[in-house]
Amino acid sequence: MKEYLKQGEFTEIAALRDRCDIQITEEVRERCADNYCGFYGKNHMCPPAVGDLDYYRQLIASYDQGLVFSKAYPVTSRNDYQGMLAAGMAFREIIQDINRQAKADHQDCLFFTAGTCGICKKCAILDDKPCRFPDQAIPSLEAAGIDVVGLSRDLGMKYNNGADKVTYFGLVLYR
Repeated sequence: MKEYLKQGEFTEIAALRDRCDIQITEEVRERCADNYCGFYGKNHMCPPAVGDLDYYRQLIASYDQGLVFSKAYPVTSRNDYQGMLAAGMAFREIIQDINRQAKADHQDCLFFTAGTCGICKKCAILDDKPCRFPDQAIPSLEAAGIDVVGLSRDLGMKYNNGADKVTYFGLVLYR
């Protein structure tokens, strides 16, 4: 899996020591309900549609290896919302490309990313339809209740790379 991630030119990549490194909490999941991103209830990969926390606990437990990765993007300031949005979209596209390639190579892997799924311009949930690309859709770390701040700290990764950067995190689990 590290070979796939090399394509992303990530700032940091850290191996999970144990799946227990991943803390799933209701508190993290509840932040999604605040709807700061505007996608709560408007995307299959966001709460409440994405599945409950027990589902993610069981799913994560079914994999035996994992890598956490991050990428720091330059922004003009902490208030550069457009720059942060563009960086988040770029990060998500990298993850989607790596996910497609890994699955085309028959890798059994599960990705989590920052922010909502962006495969479709308009999510099918808005038309009360099932996800169009369930094998490609990637939930966010937060939607799964994963405490990315604690996880990055526990693995010795930098969560904050300075006032002129925004850092996005992802996770891949594999067998």
